[in-house]
Amino acid sequence: MSSHDYDVAIIGSGPSGIGAATALSEAGIKGIVVFERETEIGGIPRHTHHPSFGLLVFKRPISGPKYIQALRKRCQSVRFETRTTVTTLRKDGYMEIATPKGVKTIRAKHIILATGARETPRHGRLTSGLRPQGITTTGALQQFIYGANMAPFSHPAIVGTELVSFSALWTLRSAGIRPAAMIEESSRITAYRPAALFARLLRVPIYYNSKITQIDGIEKARGLEIEIADGRHETISCDGVIFSGKFVGDNNVARASHLTLNPTTELPLVDQNWVSSDPDISVIGNAVHPADMGDHCYIEGLSAGKTVAEILRDGIEDYEVVEITHDAGIKLAAPSIVRLKRQEETKINISFHVNAPYSGNVTVKLGDEIVHQTSKRCRPARRITLKNVPITEAKGRDKCPIHVSLADI
Repeated sequence: MSSHDYDVAIIGSGPSGIGAATALSEAGIKGIVVFERETEIGGIPRHTHHPSFGLLVFKRPISGPKYIQALRKRCQSVRFETRTTVTTLRKDGYMEIATPKGVKTIRAKHIILATGARETPRHGRLTSGLRPQGITTTGALQQFIYGANMAPFSHPAIVGTELVSFSALWTLRSAGIRPAAMIEESSRITAYRPAALFARLLRVPIYYNSKITQIDGIEKARGLEIEIADGRHETISCDGVIFSGKFVGDNNVARASHLTLNPTTELPLVDQNWVSSDPDISVIGNAVHPADMGDHCYIEGLSAGKTVAEILRDGIEDYEVVEITHDAGIKLAAPSIVRLKRQEETKINISFHVNAPYSGNVTVKLGDEIVHQTSKRCRPARRITLKNVPITEAKGRDKCPIHVSLADI
């Protein structure tokens, strides 16, 4: 009798988790379970009813709920367990889960964390003021409007101009609500420039180079006070505030576990195949690079699932571990470590997000040697990928770090 309850346990049923389950099923792995803490599978897309998914996977734009339905059809034999929260991860594939029937300990040959990301709420941005009603995030807004068919306000302000900020704008439009304003700290929107036309068409002003200094209101929000870069202060009348974007990985279970984390980002360290510091655990999707588009996460999940199937079949070969470091101008990079097979050159893709706009060369060094250099235009909240960066095992054996730099060297 096997000492494992499952071959693979996947935590999270968003696009990356479904992608991993699909690849594992197609590879012939039978004992797969996907745990989801919510009552329905799908993660963030199930609350996003406008057609912003599917261009890469299905070659056409579709809504979030239809996107999840279409992905789910690709792995119909996989078991999904909702209302199940993984509370503890331990070595050797053990985990504790909380279900409606109680808490129990189970074991899997391999665990995949696909826990996704969440927006930074007001308290994480240190925004001053009292705590009136009407302060929310895009995700909570979409659950109000699409899930509960409720409109929590009539003229809110949106903080941020990432893609998800315009998703909030679309959601409000579908409910017949016109926002009072969008607030942006930079001199241009974080999303692609054409998105600003959408706000203009809806007659929603964007305040650039601005930050919130105060939220007014006692029981309910009544307005915002903003400071503009030139020193001016303005008051915006609104009855709600939507804090959008500034995603962080939803990694509470990983942070409480034995997994090694990046000390700066608190994201789990993963290699080029998304395997963590524990070879029995992989971490994929927005849990390690918040926040990328659903299609990117699904495709990554397929790749990670294929790798895990190979690990279950062949095990992990002997390897050297080399760390990936980066300049302070880079917010995060994935992978964060590289496992190098002996006597081989490995080509890897390195994805990263920047803290501020940058145009110029991106250089990758292995020790003192430049192994890759290319020119990139980088914007915050956008995934930049360096493809086929060559890393040699001989250099890795000397523990030379891989360093990504936003500069000519």
